[in-house]
Parts: sequence; C-alpha cells; structure tokens
Amino acid sequence: MSYLKHNSWGRTRSPKNLAGSQTGEVAVVAVTALDAVTDGYATENQRFLHVLVIDKNVGTGLTVNVYGYSHAFGEWFPLTQLNKTSAISVTVADSATAEASQDASDRAHVIFEIAGVDRVAFVGTTADVRVLAASSTF
Repeated sequence: MSYLKHNSWGRTRSPKNLAGSQTGEVAVVAVTALDAVTDGYATENQRFLHVLVIDKNVGTGLTVNVYGYSHAFGEWFPLTQLNKTSAISVTVADSATAEASQDASDRAHVIFEIAGVDRVAFVGTTADVRVLAASSTF
C-alpha cells in the first residue's frame, strides 16, 4: 500500500533554507537581473523570511536589498516591512577581519513578514557579502 509524501514545506516551525540545503547560500544578484518568473527563490507561501548577511571582509557594498515577486502582479518589486514604506535592506557592518576570524556579533540577522509573496530575491554585490536565507510559518 502506498502513502502520500508531501513535497512542499507546508506549515513549518523551524526555518527552512531557501537554497535547499540547511547551510546553503542564496545568490545575490544585480537588480537588472530580475526579469523572469523563475528568478529568486520560491517562498511556498511561508509567512516569515529570515536573512543572515555575513561580511566577506570588504569595506563597501555591505547592504543587501530584498525584492519580492507576486504571481498576481507578474512583477518584481522592492519588499517593504508590513505597514511601512521603506524598502527592506540588510546591512552588515564592516568587520575589518577575515570571515574565518569573525564571530556572531560581526553578522546581521533580520526576520520580517512576507505573507503573500511568491518569490524573493537578494540584490547586492556578491563579492562583498554572503547571504543565507530561510522561511518559516511561525
């Protein structure tokens, strides 16, 4: 007798990495690269996005902007926090040390609501930061 095994994330309490593996990085792209429905990462209707930005020991370009895509609109747009007008960006301070020598205080972590957003993408300079992202229901 067979049984149904769900492939979607469904309701998740623990954040699930958007890159697929629990320690995988997401790609950071230029804003001009966002033009297709398949760009970025599927949120699978999760409610919260968790973003961790790590300095690669570069003094500039340490901000990552978060963009969203809605199938209903068919367009990419800068995400904003609920009931706010400013776009979501995550900035990590210049640690002035190699990544291997950094500790937790040298990283920036934010959690924000993305209810109703079908895909997310991260815009910035890949050479300057590493970005890890996950989503969850709770």
